[in-house]
Amino acid sequence: MAMKTTLTTFSLLFASAVMISSCATNKMAANQRSAEIRSSKELAGFFVTKKDGNTQYYNSLELVKGAFTSPHLLADGKIKIKSSDIVAYQTTTHYAVSQALFSNGRKSFVSKEALPGFAVRVVKGKLNVYCKKYFNGNAAVDEFYIQSGNDGKISLYSADLMQKMIAENDQALNYFNDTHDKVAMAEKIQNAAAIYNNKTAVTKN
Repeated sequence: MAMKTTLTTFSLLFASAVMISSCATNKMAANQRSAEIRSSKELAGFFVTKKDGNTQYYNSLELVKGAFTSPHLLADGKIKIKSSDIVAYQTTTHYAVSQALFSNGRKSFVSKEALPGFAVRVVKGKLNVYCKKYFNGNAAVDEFYIQSGNDGKISLYSADLMQKMIAENDQALNYFNDTHDKVAMAEKIQNAAAIYNNKTAVTKN
């Protein structure tokens, strides 16, 4: 009788050990799968940065606009994201930041290339250039902002500020000062920033 009880106890302990091992293995597999999914989404490069600073990655992210819908982002083909919930995002076509992060400039809610109140980054590097649309009473026109690195303030463009920010690079500064009205302002700003960032100017002339 004692032998039977011992065998029963041993069997129960063995079964419990197997179950615990199985649960641990399943949990490890689930964690690994979760990490793989997260890594896959990060590699896809689509994300939103929320107001609390957290970044959420997706497999796809697109800007949705229309006559009968408010502009918004659609993540993974099903998740609707409002502009009021985020401060930055990356789609297949652009990276954009909210005007809430700007230190100055007009407030705008025009939506063309980006969500309302967001500026698209048009030059990336040591000097970032952003372009935002605003309505001047007749049409939606461009307003530019510049930023030193990724952590600097995003400030409304002015010739004086631009000169200060590219002063250490003679080539960029000379281009900016000598171009004047030879090219459109948008092209001039982007070319000067591209030269400062050690890239080829975008002009074809």
